[in-house]
Amino acid sequence: MWWSETAQIFIVLAAVTTMARPSLALDTSQLRRISELTESTLRTEGANVSTEDQAQKIAVQAYFKKMGGLRALETAKVVSNHRLGVQIRGLARKGDRVWEVRIYGVRDLSAVIWVHSQSAKTFFLIPRE
Repeated sequence: MWWSETAQIFIVLAAVTTMARPSLALDTSQLRRISELTESTLRTEGANVSTEDQAQKIAVQAYFKKMGGLRALETAKVVSNHRLGVQIRGLARKGDRVWEVRIYGVRDLSAVIWVHSQSAKTFFLIPRE
């Protein structure tokens, strides 16, 4: 997750700053808080699809199936977990949670897929079904 990578870089920079200029060092509680952020991932407790990794795997499988086989795939990334404010026929009722996964090809955004957190059904926002 990009946030984790950014936080890890920040921790290394903070450590280097501490050695180079002790007057600029962060106290340990700030470093501990930053370290906790690197461990955090999106989760939906009690759901059938409760982690980012599960949602990403389901979305990638649906993408390959829809596109008729393997395609050039640079990355698949879970960007959020939404609580829907509307009903989407065939996918979810109002109040259900869905994972949003974005699939990036070699150059551009290839797909945006919602994965229902309970049923694991997928819904393509891009490309449209």
